[in-house]
Amino acid sequence: MGGGNQIALRQNPVKNLRWIIATLLFLATLINYMDRQLLSVIAPLLRKDLNLTNTQYAYAINSFLIAYGIMFTVGGRIVDLLHTRRGLALCLGIWSLASLLHTVIVGAWDLCIYRFLLGVSEPGNFTASVKAVAAWFPTRERGVAIGYVVGGTGIGAIVAPPAAVWLALHFGWRMAFLLPSLGGFLWLPLWFGLYREPEQHPRITEAERQLILSDRAGESRTGKESAPKWSSLLTHSQTWSFILARFFVDPLGFFYWFWMPSYLVFAKGFNFAQLGKWLWIPYLVQGFGQIAGGYFSGILIRRGMTPVLARKWGLTVGLLLTPAAILSLASSQTSTILSYISIATMGLGWWGANYNSAVMDSVPRHSVSSVSGLAGSGGVVSSAVVTWFTGYAADHHAYGPVFLVNSVLMVFSVAATWVLLRKPMEA
Repeated sequence: MGGGNQIALRQNPVKNLRWIIATLLFLATLINYMDRQLLSVIAPLLRKDLNLTNTQYAYAINSFLIAYGIMFTVGGRIVDLLHTRRGLALCLGIWSLASLLHTVIVGAWDLCIYRFLLGVSEPGNFTASVKAVAAWFPTRERGVAIGYVVGGTGIGAIVAPPAAVWLALHFGWRMAFLLPSLGGFLWLPLWFGLYREPEQHPRITEAERQLILSDRAGESRTGKESAPKWSSLLTHSQTWSFILARFFVDPLGFFYWFWMPSYLVFAKGFNFAQLGKWLWIPYLVQGFGQIAGGYFSGILIRRGMTPVLARKWGLTVGLLLTPAAILSLASSQTSTILSYISIATMGLGWWGANYNSAVMDSVPRHSVSSVSGLAGSGGVVSSAVVTWFTGYAADHHAYGPVFLVNSVLMVFSVAATWVLLRKPMEA
C-alpha cells in the first residue's frame, strides 16, 4: 500500500511547492512569536495580579534568554543532526506545551520556569527555517522567502495584542495563553504530512526541482550531509561575522518584543485598551521591512552584485532606520510615537531578512543551522545583560539610555559584518 501511495503522489505534482513549504514555516513562526509575545502584552495585568516588580519581570525574561541562548547553539546542532522535518517538529511540540503551562502560573518562580522551558524550545524554529529556506529556494529568491517566513514574527505580533487583550479582559489573562498553544499542536500533522527535502519530495515538479538546484554546483544533492563540529565552524571568519552581528543587534530586537508594551504604558501613558488597539502597527511595519529588505538585496543580485555584498548593503539600510525610535522619547502624540517606533522596527526587519539571507548564501547547507545557533547564542548573551540594564532603567523611568545603547550596538553589528564577511565559507 505504501508503494502505491508513493506512486500516486508522484502522479500529482504540486506547482510552486516551495512557497507552500514557506507558508508552513511562516505559520510556525507566527505561532512561535504569538507564544512569545503574549507575556509582554498582558504583562501589565499579570504583573499587577502577581505583584511583580520590573526587576522580577526582568528575571522572568532572563530565564527565557538563558535557555534561549544555550539552546540556540544546541538546538541548531540538533536540527542539523535530526534534519529539518524532525528537528522543527520536536521544537514546536515542546514550546506549545510550555505556552500551555503558562495558564497555571501562580508566582514569579513558576513564571521563570515556564519561560525557561519556552526558551529551551523556541530557537529551533529559526535555525530550522533558515535551513529549510536554504534547501528549498535558489539564491535570488532567498531574501524574499526568508522575509516572508520571518514575517510571521510581525503577523504574530499583530494578532497577539488585540487577541490577548480581548481574552484577558473577558476571560482573564490565563486564557490568553491557551488558544495559541493549541494552534501549535494543530500545525504538527500538516508539517509531518507535507515536508520533505526537495531532493526526495514525491510531489515536487521536475521544473521546480531543477530551479531549486540550479545554483548548487559542487554541492551534494542528498540534503543529508553530516553536521560539522562546532570547533571547525569557529575557525571561519564568516561564523564570527554572524555571531558578532547577532551579539550586537539582538538586545534591540528583544527590547521591542519584551519591553515595548511596558514602555508605551508606563513611559508614554498608553492605557491597556490603547495597547490592544495600536500595538500591532510597529510589528506590521516590521514584517513589511522583512519582505522589502529581502526584495531590496534580491534586486541588487539580479543587477549583478554578489550575494554577500548585496546583503551587506541591505544590513546597512536597516542600520540607518533603527535610531528613529529615539525621537519617540520627546513625543506625546500617539500617532507620532507609533510612527517613530515603526520606522525603527521596519529597519530591524530589513536587517533581519538580509542577515538570514547572508547566512544561507555564505554557509554550506549542512552547517546552516549550527552557524545560526552559535550566532543566536551570542545574541542572547548580550541581550541578557542589556535586559537587566533595561529593567533597572525602567524602574528609574530612564528609557533614553536604553535606546541610545541599542543604537550604538547596531552600528557595531553592521560593522562586524562588513569587516569579517568577505566571501562565502568553503564547503
